Amino acid sequence: MRVAFNAAFEDGVRNINNASAALAEAQRQLSSGRRIDSPSDDPLGTMTAISEHASLSRVDAYSSAAGDAYSRLALADTIMSDIVTQLTAAQSSALSARGSNITTAQRQAVANEILAIRDAIFSDVNTQLQGAYLFSGSNVLAAPYTRVGQGFSGYQGDATAARIDVSNGRDVAATFDGQAILQGSDPQHILDALTDLAASILAADPVGTQNGVDAITRAFDRATLAQSRIGNDLRSLDDVRMQLVSVRQTAVSRLSKVEDADLAEASARLAQSETAYRAALSAVANTLKLSLLDFLK
Repeated sequence: MRVAFNAAFEDGVRNINNASAALAEAQRQLSSGRRIDSPSDDPLGTMTAISEHASLSRVDAYSSAAGDAYSRLALADTIMSDIVTQLTAAQSSALSARGSNITTAQRQAVANEILAIRDAIFSDVNTQLQGAYLFSGSNVLAAPYTRVGQGFSGYQGDATAARIDVSNGRDVAATFDGQAILQGSDPQHILDALTDLAASILAADPVGTQNGVDAITRAFDRATLAQSRIGNDLRSLDDVRMQLVSVRQTAVSRLSKVEDADLAEASARLAQSETAYRAALSAVANTLKLSLLDFLK
């Protein structure tokens, strides 16, 4: 009879422990909202979750890079718009100074306008973002152009534009070759060309003035081409950013299915576990009330 009592008691305790564990698990899921808190909760699900977390980390890294690239491209686009506007104004001013009926004072005024435009372009091409020059290629710590006396230095950057990976197999420009924009294949950059143009206008030199106008036209073509490429990168980057948002939402949804608890199911399981736990306690209590006469019946 003692063996039967011990067996009944041990079964009861085991049932209590099992019911208590199930109850604790249901309470944990409801309070945390998570189905998996440790690998032991679901080893296979944990492996899937690790893979999804790695995917999210990659997406977040690309999203951060895309955000940085967008800031750089948007600023570069604004700068190129201003350079194009300045070159258009320079051409208009230079054309207005042609002809023999222009007075010395008018020539001086036009020359001053040309020099002011030159200085504005110089400021534009030396724009920095977070301490890095945008138009120095990969040599981002060197200003593309500097003042040397009354003139300007040659290009101090390089032709290698830095690029940023924004998704798997896709990148966009982060810096730009300032020389390709301001000089290209011309014998001098547009800053020096504008300086010479101002001098030609003051000297009423038609050949020099025409050479300056031609240099502006070529610089305008280079600038609009560069702006077009920047615009293409911006549009491409918009597509990439939308794709990254979609990919992230999908990954988060998959991860939620693996890690997050179904609250309705967890609530029902909690009620069942509470019932089972009370039943196990009651069963053990009843077992302890049995007397020797109960076993002899």
